Amino acid sequence: MNNKLRRKIIYAGILIISSVMFAGCGLVPTLNLSEEQSNLIAEYAAGKLLEYAKGHPGGLMILEDVDRSDVNPGMQKEEEEQPTQPALLPPVDGEPVPEMPSDDMSVQTAPDQDAFADAPETDALAEAPEDISEAPSRALEEALGINGASLSYDHYEVAATYPPNDTEIAFSMKAAAGKELLILHFALSNPTDQDVEVHTDSDNFKVRLAINGNERLRGDVTFLDNDLMNYSGLLTAGASVDSVLVFEIPEGEQVSSMDLLVIVDGTEEKYNLM
Repeated sequence: MNNKLRRKIIYAGILIISSVMFAGCGLVPTLNLSEEQSNLIAEYAAGKLLEYAKGHPGGLMILEDVDRSDVNPGMQKEEEEQPTQPALLPPVDGEPVPEMPSDDMSVQTAPDQDAFADAPETDALAEAPEDISEAPSRALEEALGINGASLSYDHYEVAATYPPNDTEIAFSMKAAAGKELLILHFALSNPTDQDVEVHTDSDNFKVRLAINGNERLRGDVTFLDNDLMNYSGLLTAGASVDSVLVFEIPEGEQVSSMDLLVIVDGTEEKYNLM
């Protein structure tokens, strides 16, 4: 601000103070001020006015002139760090130039062949069924829960109904449309000289039949008196009765091989029949 404007503000301040003093002389006590004190008051008043002078260095500031990054550090942009490459030394005479590592991650080193040779064959183990014994670990009688009696496979037959001459419809089996009954006959005998009670319960085991190498059939639970799935009877000493397991096969299918599968406590026992 030039001296001319400064003098005008000082004179205006002196006039204001003088008018107040003269106008209020009858109301408030008069202050005896020296010329130096009056100049100090005028300069103070002028300074207060300058604080509200727009554009003055000591007054109000224009918002566009403010550097917001100084008052709000979050608005400052971080400088991106450039990756530094290691300096390459000049090659020594006779030495090969070292190659820099490539950024292409598709190039990978070949796996150690010896590691593959030592690794176990997990694929072969994964394909093998769990808990299946090649040779049965228990006799067929024990797998079915038969105590004191012996059980041996005798023969099989294929029929549309079983028994074929049974007049009691409630206790006969009839194959579904397009199916035939495959009945396996077993000789249940008492080799001891005492009577033997025989009871089987299909809740304690499961029966499957593998025929022709791979096809698996589920054993049917029937109301037949001699069904081994749920058999209950008294065998006298030396007696032998015919007992059966019944399955269904497609009509006209030829049977070339049979393996009886009994699942007990999560373990599958395999008994070759033919």
